[in-house]
Amino acid sequence: MGAKDSKPCCLSYEDAVKRVTDAELRRLKDAFKRSANLNCVITKPGFIKDVLGEFVPLKLAEYIFQACGGTSKGITFKDLLSGLVLLTRGEEYEKIKFIFCLCCNENGTHVQKDDLVRLVQACDNGYVPEAIADCFSDSERVTFDEFKDWLLHRKDATSLTRWLLCEKTTVTLSNELETPTFYQTLAGVTHLQETDIIDLEKRYWILKTQSRTGRLDLETLRPLICPPIPVVLCEGIFNAFDENQDGHIDFKEMACGISACCRGPVTERQKFCFKIFDQDRDGILSEAEVRHMVSALLFVKNENKNLIKNEIVAPHSVSEVVDIAAEIMAGHDPNQPGALTLDEYLFWTVGSSLSLEFLNILFQVCHVIFGLRPYTKEDEGEIIRLWIEREERRGMQVGQFWYLIASDWWVSWNEYVDFQGALASGCCTPTYPSGSLKRNSKMQRRVDGSVAQTDDGSSNVVLSSITNVGDDTTPSLSESINSIFSSLSSEGSSLSRSSDQQGNGSSVIKKSNSLQPPELVRTPNHSPNVHRRNFSHLPQRPTSIDNSLLIVPNTLKVIFLTGEGGRLRKNPPLVLGRDYVLVPEAVWRALSQWYGGSPPLPRQVIIPRSGIPELELYLITLKLYRHQPSAGRPVANPWAGAVGNVSSTYNSGPSMYVGSLPPVNKRYLAYLASFSHLATLRQVFEFICMRLRLRLEETRLWLYKDDSNLSLLEEENLTLLQLGIEDNEQILIEVRNKDQTWPEEMTNVMNAKFDQKSQGPTEKGATGLNNLGNTCFMNAALQCVSNTRPLTAYFNSNFHLYELNRTNQHGMKGHIAKRYGDLVQDLWSGTSRTVAPLKLRLTIGKYAPRFNGFQQHDSQELLAFLIDGLHEDLNRVHEKPYSGLKDSDGRPDEEVAAEAWENHVRRERSIIVDLFHGQLQSTVRCKVCGHTSVRFDPFNYLSLPLPMESCIHLEIVVIRLDGSKPVKYGLQLNHDDKYITLKHQLGKLSGISAQQLLVAEVSDATFKSIPGDEQRIRIVAGNSFFAYELCIPQDIALEDDNRQPRETHTLTQIQRMPLNESSPPKVFTSPSTKKVPAVAVNGDVPKPMEDRDAGDGPGKTLFSLGDSDTDSIGSQMNFKKESSIFNFWNSLAEYS
Repeated sequence: MGAKDSKPCCLSYEDAVKRVTDAELRRLKDAFKRSANLNCVITKPGFIKDVLGEFVPLKLAEYIFQACGGTSKGITFKDLLSGLVLLTRGEEYEKIKFIFCLCCNENGTHVQKDDLVRLVQACDNGYVPEAIADCFSDSERVTFDEFKDWLLHRKDATSLTRWLLCEKTTVTLSNELETPTFYQTLAGVTHLQETDIIDLEKRYWILKTQSRTGRLDLETLRPLICPPIPVVLCEGIFNAFDENQDGHIDFKEMACGISACCRGPVTERQKFCFKIFDQDRDGILSEAEVRHMVSALLFVKNENKNLIKNEIVAPHSVSEVVDIAAEIMAGHDPNQPGALTLDEYLFWTVGSSLSLEFLNILFQVCHVIFGLRPYTKEDEGEIIRLWIEREERRGMQVGQFWYLIASDWWVSWNEYVDFQGALASGCCTPTYPSGSLKRNSKMQRRVDGSVAQTDDGSSNVVLSSITNVGDDTTPSLSESINSIFSSLSSEGSSLSRSSDQQGNGSSVIKKSNSLQPPELVRTPNHSPNVHRRNFSHLPQRPTSIDNSLLIVPNTLKVIFLTGEGGRLRKNPPLVLGRDYVLVPEAVWRALSQWYGGSPPLPRQVIIPRSGIPELELYLITLKLYRHQPSAGRPVANPWAGAVGNVSSTYNSGPSMYVGSLPPVNKRYLAYLASFSHLATLRQVFEFICMRLRLRLEETRLWLYKDDSNLSLLEEENLTLLQLGIEDNEQILIEVRNKDQTWPEEMTNVMNAKFDQKSQGPTEKGATGLNNLGNTCFMNAALQCVSNTRPLTAYFNSNFHLYELNRTNQHGMKGHIAKRYGDLVQDLWSGTSRTVAPLKLRLTIGKYAPRFNGFQQHDSQELLAFLIDGLHEDLNRVHEKPYSGLKDSDGRPDEEVAAEAWENHVRRERSIIVDLFHGQLQSTVRCKVCGHTSVRFDPFNYLSLPLPMESCIHLEIVVIRLDGSKPVKYGLQLNHDDKYITLKHQLGKLSGISAQQLLVAEVSDATFKSIPGDEQRIRIVAGNSFFAYELCIPQDIALEDDNRQPRETHTLTQIQRMPLNESSPPKVFTSPSTKKVPAVAVNGDVPKPMEDRDAGDGPGKTLFSLGDSDTDSIGSQMNFKKESSIFNFWNSLAEYS
């Protein structure tokens, strides 16, 4: 047939782009990105599945893939677009050329008859029309012109040609019905615009990801809106949004609630408030609910007075609440005593201003918290101003985050929203297309709905580098911003330096104890002119927030692990008001969503030693170093040849033995991270391990001054300030190697720079042994022997030097005893925390090569070698006499034991014999004559076997027929137990008969097997067990307890068991579908086999070729005209 790899498309990409709209092109690109792999191509299976759909025959789909330009690697977006536009909007000539390319030869010059027949058979399920013979009446191959002439007269020759060339079956690239998208539909039933809904959806998913449960529930909503919403109303607001009462707010409910709360007419907004106060959701307000409503509204009103008049207002009294509630209830319908209907509530709100204050708070929350873009710029300025004033009034709270914004952008934003004009003229009245809530001076929308105040009612805070010099002498944050705005916009505005530079034209910066910027005091000298803005023109909407001028550029080109945004500029120092302003976290998130901006510069409030909350502007930035991964570590004998002469080991340093050790790991700058001065070392350590996914027990931190000055950081409870760690300090992150060695310890050993005294003193004996490369087995044995106090005292007193036996042929010429003695003295000197047993390690490797290399070995085996080696090197007997063993011959055991011990100590006598040797008695009795022989043999250790666990632990979930909550049980079974035993034990715990339990093994949310009762229990990693309660068939009576275990039933046999008509439905429906009720247990949902790929079936095809008659898929391919071959956007809207 032609080329097997790909064929060029008949339509160029440039021509294809001209035939689609910009919206269509954008949707196609977005859908292509979702289906493409990392190489930015769609593979052949993906093209067949997602683009064409499963209704297209496989052979034809492969033909189309190649004709569109697909290769063995996949198809690119340009080729895909060209092919799809050709199929949907191509000219008749182009479509004929496309059909010709489906079956033409490699050069594209002609079509062989066999190739065309194969294509037709693939389309028509093996049927070849008679019209094909007319095409090849003169020859077995035809050129394009001959093929075109034939096809123009026989357009209905095959189902493929009818599909592409016949007018009535033309396919389209997009749906001609123009079904509205999800956003358009939602915008049609709300007062929101389509762009508003798109922005809200982005914010909705951000809020969901921040939730612990993954849903926008009350637990997630309460800290978001409180403050400023009073905590007593949070549940009511959640219920007002949660229309279907399913315990969480979905996106549709959020959008509809925001529309009713912010963009609807006044009546609709008041109806939303009525839902908030209707706690029992019965459609009326009881007397208790009315009192609760009045109490909350009075609280909001009083808080609003505090914010406006800057005075403390006494909280409302109970009598005041009762009087207002009684007045409201007096106007209700007498036919419904003790209740207030919705109409009566709306009538009351017309003459009362209490509810308006609460509506204003909801208005701000929906914009700032939920991300609704304000309808007018005046609204935007007022919302942000009121929110900042409220947070300023509350004061800084410990742990709270404030964000820095460059003053240049802030001033331009003020000009845009007419911030100054809003402050001067009071509140503004925007206009909405669907009615508005009139705002006037009586409403006073500035209100603080927070109920979380400081204990002492104080909001006195200081910034870093700003001290308290007076009380109430500085303007508020909004007033300071206004003064800056006025000074920058007036004629001859100027800034000056400090009071000690007045001769140079400077100003005095008064320091404050609040969030306000320093006050600028004019001096008589001239100062540089600030750029004056021209306010004769209407201000333009500001661009995205740019804070890059506030930070120091990162020239190191490494990753920041923390999210502080960068290091703030210190030279010249930043001044609040002149260089930046502070906004709460909620305001920053709203502004960054509306305008975009980077980098975010969050700073946290801390409590220093002074006890006054302080915003920490300048953090400690640490340079985090890592070890460069080295090549594979040697596993052969690295110690061979390290010791040339055994006697030379006495006076040789460590440098003699490190020739075969792994190379030194290089250190490199890997990351940057900033932390608070008050962060403890433990917090820094845990953050680094969590961020880099390191295990705590496998990681250590070093203060890295230089290559020869490293100190291990171990005081986890001390802060960085107490540890003396300053800005730009270097911290080395050390991760244990796979062979359990620490890179820095190996580096110190190999460089012969391991200074033990520099580690600091410690308690005698409390010294660890460095891992030299899978030497845990050796270190464990050495520590055990070292903690034998009499033996340690012997070596610490240097008694071993007087008893070294260098002539013993069975010993190591005293080398083992000498090296062990040196090590014991280091361990019990109390001058270091760790010791590297390098010399002893090399000596052991010399006399026992089996312990060489970096492999794990048996610790007990090395312990036996060490004990025996110490004994031979310290044996006081230099010439061992020979002594025969006499038979016990019926003598008392004491006499025989004493004789054997005496013979033993004639040959073996050392401190090891005194401490470790003993006798084992063995008795041999003849079965014929009954003679008994007793013998006592010496030993220096006994091997005791550890008890092995002979049981298995299994967790199984029981799913009952009544649909109650599944319960997980834990069982302890023997290794050789069968599933019938599991059922009996599970039946005792669950109260279900073993005959009613069906055990299933589940893997990857699908059933793997249904084991029989007589099968042994086998636990496979990753699999889980479920037990389903079955019905008891009436015709199968339970026999006595001595009956044999029931036979293993097949799936079909279980399904065919007769059930009672009133019994619950069967667990299994048919052998072909294997449909099993999927029950979620701890997030693990067994998925039926037939539904496992439901998301990938024809109903969920991302790229749909169109609907077709399933009865004629293979033979006729009657594709409908209104179907879409590439409905990217429709399918994606369904998914989203």
